Amino acid sequence: QSIAIQNQFAASGGDDYELVFTAPPQQSAAVMEAARASQTPVTRIGTVRAAQGLQVVDAHGQVLAHRFKSFDHFA
Repeated sequence: QSIAIQNQFAASGGDDYELVFTAPPQQSAAVMEAARASQTPVTRIGTVRAAQGLQVVDAHGQVLAHRFKSFDHFA
């Protein structure tokens, strides 16, 4: 499979059961300390910005085209 196909499935396929949350960048140390204290793995996966829509970038900051959609239980 190509990396684009793998990224598409990783971003929109399957049942994912992990806690997702946001925190201000200045709270990074507090988040990591809480993770250590609770023995809960935490991984930073993105940045929230004041703009509409979703922008997916690769490890080098290059914007990836995305045409995938997750399952919508309310559609």
